Amino acid sequence: MSMAREHGWTLSDFLAWEAGQERRHAFIDGEVVMMTGGTQAHALIAANLLAFLRPALRGSLCRPFGSDMRLPIPDTGNSRYPDVMIDCGRFQQPEINASEPTVIFEVLSSSTAWYDQTRKLRDDESLPSLRQYVCVSQSERRVSVWTRDATGRLVPEPDLTGEDDALLLAIADIRLPLAAIYEDIGF
Repeated sequence: MSMAREHGWTLSDFLAWEAGQERRHAFIDGEVVMMTGGTQAHALIAANLLAFLRPALRGSLCRPFGSDMRLPIPDTGNSRYPDVMIDCGRFQQPEINASEPTVIFEVLSSSTAWYDQTRKLRDDESLPSLRQYVCVSQSERRVSVWTRDATGRLVPEPDLTGEDDALLLAIADIRLPLAAIYEDIGF
């Protein structure tokens, strides 16, 4: 049995415990999961996203964050660290939680692809500020996008796979070319 379930932790219990830990952990369905590293491709894709988004968002109320920014999900009691996130809420220097996550990017691996595109997607959908959820493959040029529709659901768009394709972000009319996401990946 996990430490969290054994002690009957809530999300707030976990957040308080994690504040004193040296390493980052996710809190998923009552289980504490230590975060692990990824591949060079995973790290480069995340870096490419941040490198493109920072200047593109400059001057707006939105900021890009990497996997150091925590995302608690109150409706499910889970807490995660997305690979890249755009937060359009109020900036609070000492805060370690996203204030208004608007776009979430997950870089997929063979071990996480199913989970990222199903359970994590449904968890994140419960965040009212979230307008897009984006999954980026690291094994092929493929970006899957879910955009919030008028009914409040995240609905899938056609996958982007072409060398000249670009993702239109739901904020600030930013066009994110796949070439920028996959720069130096070598497909």
